[in-house]
Amino acid sequence: MRSNRSSGTRHKLERFHDLRKLTRNRTVNGGLWIFAGRAFFAGSALLINILLSRVLNTAAFGAYLMAFNIAFFGGVVGTLGLNQSIIRFLAEQREKGKQTWARKTALLSLKIAMIGAAGTGILYTFLQLTLLRGVLGSEIMASAALWTGLWIMLTVLQNVMAETFRGHGDVRQATLFSGVLSNFLMLAGLGLLMWLGRSSLSLEHALILVTVCMGISCIVAGWRLLKLLQGGFRNPTNEPAADHGPNARQLLAVSLPMMASNVALFMLTSSDIWILGVFYDESEVAIYGAAVRLMAVLNFFVVLMNTLMTSIISKYFGSGQFPSIQNAGRIIVGISTLPAILIGMVFMLMGEQVLQLAFGSAYGSGHAILAVLSLGQLINLFAGPSGLLLTLTGHERAMLRITLITSVVTVIAAVTVVHAWGPFALAVVMVCGLLAQNGWMWVEVRRRLGISVHFHPVDLIRQLMRLAGRNKNIEQQVRLKGASYK
Repeated sequence: MRSNRSSGTRHKLERFHDLRKLTRNRTVNGGLWIFAGRAFFAGSALLINILLSRVLNTAAFGAYLMAFNIAFFGGVVGTLGLNQSIIRFLAEQREKGKQTWARKTALLSLKIAMIGAAGTGILYTFLQLTLLRGVLGSEIMASAALWTGLWIMLTVLQNVMAETFRGHGDVRQATLFSGVLSNFLMLAGLGLLMWLGRSSLSLEHALILVTVCMGISCIVAGWRLLKLLQGGFRNPTNEPAADHGPNARQLLAVSLPMMASNVALFMLTSSDIWILGVFYDESEVAIYGAAVRLMAVLNFFVVLMNTLMTSIISKYFGSGQFPSIQNAGRIIVGISTLPAILIGMVFMLMGEQVLQLAFGSAYGSGHAILAVLSLGQLINLFAGPSGLLLTLTGHERAMLRITLITSVVTVIAAVTVVHAWGPFALAVVMVCGLLAQNGWMWVEVRRRLGISVHFHPVDLIRQLMRLAGRNKNIEQQVRLKGASYK
């Protein structure tokens, strides 16, 4: 009896030590940080928008959503694709032991990013105060042009610094400075204002709060990054002195095509707020934008799927194990999609109640828009990470061509229908564009790589059963080994 108890205790201790080893594993630990960061970012972004909808009037909230979209787009353009290419450059050179090269690359990318940030922010401010004054949001957007321009600059710097940490392998700081810290500060600031009795804010005050929070995040990130560059990239004695690293032209040759693809993707997925802002007033933009903000809940599962698939593709692509990518990918897509289906059904069936509960009674009329956009996000999940597969397997040009063509057609169709049929027709067109892009990418992945990674419930059950059987066999072998030792 005692031997059984002692053996049971020993097995529990062994499992506990295995769990500790697992959590101390760098890859697992990094994955947990990424998951926690993404979850907090998605939840906090939604909560920030809910709180702002309560303290801003409908027109001001609509203008805030347009400013957010402009800052996001400015961040895509101003980074010049460096936020993606820097990961590749730093990871490759650190793997080869070229620490000086990596340090110079990081500093050069930051300098280029500062130029891109300043140029994009100043250009937008100038255009909004002159040519765009009567187009996007009229006078209310013009009054907030300076703060929106600053928001663009800080977004660029935040993106590049966060991904520089990631390229160095510091997942914790990359996660913290990719929006988690700034969102936490924004929530704290809004909570403090409400606690002090401020039940209403102007658009200018809301944007000031945003820029202050992002500014603090960028200052802390810059300080930590300088310490990393000074301490983490020490000059090794065995590194060739003649290796001076890449110049700006070489960096931009890799980065600019990525920026072009990101711009096209933005136009396909996020230009609807701009288009609506041209033809309708800020109140209509606010109702449509509230439905778009709720998509952050479903988009979290898309981001999670892509994050997990990145490591799978990196692990198996080099050795050409495409069946392993397909098998693991279908499990990841299935696990990511199942909870999203439940949430999407709630949005589609109870959209009016959800919008009213989150943003207030004035936003319940956007329930039909919420249903259509939810369907679009579910389609995005069903199709799997086809775009990521093309990008990470050397087919970036195919990805760019698909995104460019579908985005141009979608934007033209959206501008055509929105004036005649309104916001609901705009949402339908945007979802159709997303459907066309995902379908085309799925076909290209099938044709070029010979695999199809999509939501397949039957295959998901089969793969999970196979995995469970394999784990059971391993556990039986371990028990037999333990019995033989006794």
